Amino acid sequence: MEVIIREFKNDDLESLNNLLNEVYEVKRCGLTTNGNIELVAVFNNEIVGYTIINKLYNVIENCYYAHINYVCVLKEYRNKGIASKIFNEVFNICKEESIKYLELTSNSSRVEAHKLYKNLGFSIRETDVFRKELI
Repeated sequence: MEVIIREFKNDDLESLNNLLNEVYEVKRCGLTTNGNIELVAVFNNEIVGYTIINKLYNVIENCYYAHINYVCVLKEYRNKGIASKIFNEVFNICKEESIKYLELTSNSSRVEAHKLYKNLGFSIRETDVFRKELI
């Protein structure tokens, strides 16, 4: 299977929204402009995988780190190495950007995703995620 990992572009929006709707029941509207890097996995001109790299600065540790968001692959393309291929590109980009470490959050129900993250060298931090809706 010839899957290409590349940056998201506006022409990808409809195909990306099909993926995001299937996995997260969300849609998006256009390019990000705040320096995030969005990667898509493409097979036969269809977006089959996606993630966002948010580059952030840790003032306490005086280093850059990245938060990875919306890691997803269409259901029929899972367990084919696509997410691993996406993460290999994430790792390459982060090395080029001098990013010291990566963080991501994942719902406890995503057992297969957790297995992947552990196989890629991620470890679970003892923390809770809090959120307050403002609008």
